Amino acid sequence: MKITLIGYMGSGKTTIGKMLSKKLDLDFYDLDVLFEKKYDSILNIFKKKGELFFRNREHYLLKKILKQKNKYVLSVGGGTPCFYNNIYLLNKYSNTFYLKANGYTLFKRLFLEKNTRPLISHLSKNELFIFIIKHLSKRSNFYDKSLGKINTYGKSKNDIVQEIMKSIKW
Repeated sequence: MKITLIGYMGSGKTTIGKMLSKKLDLDFYDLDVLFEKKYDSILNIFKKKGELFFRNREHYLLKKILKQKNKYVLSVGGGTPCFYNNIYLLNKYSNTFYLKANGYTLFKRLFLEKNTRPLISHLSKNELFIFIIKHLSKRSNFYDKSLGKINTYGKSKNDIVQEIMKSIKW
């Protein structure tokens, strides 16, 4: 079984992915971590070569991972499903789950870690909130194409993991 978690940055994909992989006894991969091991930090790539270069390399790495025969839980970056028809690849080769978090929750989380996120590191508090709302609106069209959707509002991490496990009838 291949499971991929998608959603906006700060939605909990990596945290939930690690917990889920332990429960299911599957390997866990974070596409961003794999990217940085293979190339360079995402922040440096964005600064030196731009987002389109990053998205191109990310796409090829994603295709390679998805075509592996082993079972795993994969967490992808917030923009991954939105480029190069990646959402269709993700749905074809894995069970995708959209971890849907509301804008205010995302804002609270991302404000604390914005310096580690290339798309938002330069934004003020007010700019960040507006950016999240606008960006989330654009990306939701892609996220909504996932095979499964988990509304994370008011749920514990364990509740979210259990909901995914129930969805895949584990």
